[in-house]
Amino acid sequence: MEQSTNQGTTANHTALLGRIALRTSQIPWQFWAIALIIVSGTVGFAATSMLLRLPKSPQCVRIFWPIASASKRIYCAQVEAEQGTVDSFLRAINLVEALPSDHPLRNEINRNVEEWAVAILDIAENEFQRGKLEGAIETARRVPENVQVYGLIEERIEKWRSIWGEGEEIFAKVEEELRKSNWNFAFREAVNLLSVSNKYWATTRYDETVNKIQLAQEESRRLDDAYRILRRGGIDNWLKAIADAEEISSESYAYQEAQNLIADAKEKISDHIDGLIDARRWSSLSDVVNQLPDSLALSEEIADWRTMASAGLDAQTGTVENLEIAILGLEEIDEDRPLYQEAQDLISRFKLEVQDVTNLQEARNLASGGSIDDLNAAIATAEMVPSRNPRYQEARQEITQWTTTIQLREDQPILDQARSSAAGGSLSDLRQAIAQAQSIGSGRTLHNEAQKEIRKWRVTIQRKEDQPILNQAIALGAGKDYDAAISAARQIGSGRVLYQEAQNNINKWQREIRAQKNLQEAYLIAQPQTPQSLVSAISVVRKIPSSTDVSYRAKQALDRWSFQLLSMAQRMANRSLLPEAVKLAKMIPRDSAAYGSAQTQIKAWNKSLRPAKPQIPPSLVPENQFVPILDTEGSDNTP
Repeated sequence: MEQSTNQGTTANHTALLGRIALRTSQIPWQFWAIALIIVSGTVGFAATSMLLRLPKSPQCVRIFWPIASASKRIYCAQVEAEQGTVDSFLRAINLVEALPSDHPLRNEINRNVEEWAVAILDIAENEFQRGKLEGAIETARRVPENVQVYGLIEERIEKWRSIWGEGEEIFAKVEEELRKSNWNFAFREAVNLLSVSNKYWATTRYDETVNKIQLAQEESRRLDDAYRILRRGGIDNWLKAIADAEEISSESYAYQEAQNLIADAKEKISDHIDGLIDARRWSSLSDVVNQLPDSLALSEEIADWRTMASAGLDAQTGTVENLEIAILGLEEIDEDRPLYQEAQDLISRFKLEVQDVTNLQEARNLASGGSIDDLNAAIATAEMVPSRNPRYQEARQEITQWTTTIQLREDQPILDQARSSAAGGSLSDLRQAIAQAQSIGSGRTLHNEAQKEIRKWRVTIQRKEDQPILNQAIALGAGKDYDAAISAARQIGSGRVLYQEAQNNINKWQREIRAQKNLQEAYLIAQPQTPQSLVSAISVVRKIPSSTDVSYRAKQALDRWSFQLLSMAQRMANRSLLPEAVKLAKMIPRDSAAYGSAQTQIKAWNKSLRPAKPQIPPSLVPENQFVPILDTEGSDNTP
């Protein structure tokens, strides 16, 4: 069965081959010519490619090139080129360029040489993109001159330099804005780096620039805080501002400003220390100097300040021995030291103080006796200290104290005697006390106290002298003899203790006199009993103050005349002179008893003056038409 199957298969193949042969015989001969050329070229290309891509072999390093075959050179050149470095590409080019120009494989060799040259230029481009401009230029210029791509080298280099210059120009603008502390403008310029056709500038340098802007912002903020601390003043704030400014690195855009702040703070510290020296605050000087950091670069000044503080503390004890110790300490500051002159000034001062201390000590010894003579002798000795000497103020304080003691001892008995005299209470006793106290002259310790007692005794004398006069005047005023009361009160002159009280009473009595005159004048004016005379009298009587004695009579007159005016107005109304009646009634003042009645009459008369509204006869009204009810009374406000 298998045999029969094989025989069937063979028969089928034979029939298939027959059909293929029949169809092939029908294809034109031109097709076979073209197919032969394509196959020949493909075989040649494959052979050359296989030749150029032979496996690597360590034999290339042991070949003697002057006698090496072309196949060896091509093989080893390919091996070198596969390393992918500039040097390997150049060695590969050198190996194949040694072959003659008419070599059968010259076209393929030239193609590879061009590829290797382009690869070198690509390596240079990568170096440029990584930010190595000079390295890229150096690499590009290693391309051999005999390749086609060589003509593009200088053009490529020029393009690189242009791109690089664009990046540097943008960065320079960023730095300019940073120096001006224009952070937003700096960031806007930095964004332009993203459009530079270079990866290094668009990535690495962009990130670095943004970081610089952020760092500059942070450092500027810290520096602003340091300036605020500096402006608060005080040694602690100055040192804190210096410490904050020192944290800003020398590479920072704020570095110079930070250094300026440090210099400003150092100057303030130096001025503060000079002030402490001038004020002789040696303990404070020592405390400040001990706080100063080494970074201030004031090591010599700090050493001298410490010496001066120590010397000042010694001299402050006020003894001759310690002053001499202080002078010896200051003499250790050599002539080439920064504070030499200040030390010399202190030495001169302390030498003067030695003599001053001697004089003051002698004066104190004299004053310790306690008698007035001893104190006067102490004052004379202390006055030997000249005003230009350092201890002058101290001497003046001692002199003032001793002078006060002397004056108290001399004047206290006088003041005590004056008080004893004043205790008698009579005018002669008080005058004697004043005379005694006035012997304590101006500028003496008890002068102000004596003057205070004198003023008190003078007040007592004036009150004793003037009170009877004022009492008499008040009695006359109570008896309505106002002129005599005023005359009596005017005897109390200006500046005396009861003067103001007397003037107050005089003013009151003068008001009473004017009130009486006004009331009498009003009576006279009202005598004709005409409306005009009554109105005028009312106007005068209303000027009388309610605090006067005649105010009650004035009110009675006001009410009486007001009712008379109302009566006159009613008579006019009875004679149908309603307008004249209203006008007269309106002259009655609000504060009179007749005012309410007058207002009632005025309303009634005003209603009478209004014309009556006509009545519509019912016969004239159309049927079924509404007839309004007319208000014949009218409104009080209708004119």
